[in-house]
This record gives sequence, structure tokens and C-alpha cells, in this order.
Amino acid sequence: MSEDVQDFYGYCPTLEVDIAGLTKAEEKRLSSYDVDKYFAPPEQFRKSLGAVTAKFSDKDMVGKVLPSGDGIWDKWKDKGVTHLAIIANLPLIASVKDVQADPRKLIIDLNEKFISPGSHYIVISGSGVIEVKNEPSDVKTVKISGVEKAKKKDKTDK
Repeated sequence: MSEDVQDFYGYCPTLEVDIAGLTKAEEKRLSSYDVDKYFAPPEQFRKSLGAVTAKFSDKDMVGKVLPSGDGIWDKWKDKGVTHLAIIANLPLIASVKDVQADPRKLIIDLNEKFISPGSHYIVISGSGVIEVKNEPSDVKTVKISGVEKAKKKDKTDK
């Protein structure tokens, strides 16, 4: 998350950013889907995508990395993903007239080789979600995961 978010809004909003692998049909639907509706309860479309959610706040502005070795990439590959979406629930300053041009979402065409050794660097700024060519200079990051680990069952004797 860019430091300019605080300058833009006058405060650092608590927000969620979803990373979702999309099939061609999901990409078509999401491109014309309203971001406010996407994040609004009951969030059925959001849940159906199985997105990985990164959370940011004034206490946690550290960059998030979805590693190439995470199991979600295998799930997305098996699903037939062709696009990657990044959707941020940034507060709107002005109304969005064209949902396809909403700066709070970015859809990247991953083509056939989407699990190649390439990387995508995304910055959440006051002006929206932006893909940048190089890794942001703030290299402090934490890994996030798209696949929940199985919880160990506690054995109790009675």
C-alpha cells in the first residue's frame, strides 16, 4: 500500500484487497461488476471467486506477497484461470460512472503461461489499484496464503 493513501484521504483507511484467479467467464462478469456491490453483504459473487484477501490498516501497511509456491496457484491452474484480478475496497471520493473503468479494480490477462517465473507488482494508492513494472522500493513484505492449512485435532483423554 502506497504512503500516498493517507495523503489522499487525510487518514489511512482500513481496507481489504482481494486477489482472485478468474476464468474467462468470471473475468467478463467482474469487468462490469460494481466494486461496492462486490464487497457488500452477502458477497455471493466474491465468495464464489474464492479470492485471497490481504488486509491493510494504519497499523499494518506492510506489503503482501502471494508466493508462486502457494497452493492457490495450483487450484487456479486446475480451474482454468486466464486472468488475475486485484480488487480494493478503497473509499470512493467521487462516484464511478463506468464500472469497467473503476480504479479500485485491476484485471490482468495472464495468458497461457500464467504460472511462469514472472511477477506482478501492484500498488494500492489514493488513485486506485496500479500495476507497476518494478518491485516497490519498500521491500518490507509478508507472505499471505490462499490455501488454508488443515488444523490439527487436539487429542483429549476422558
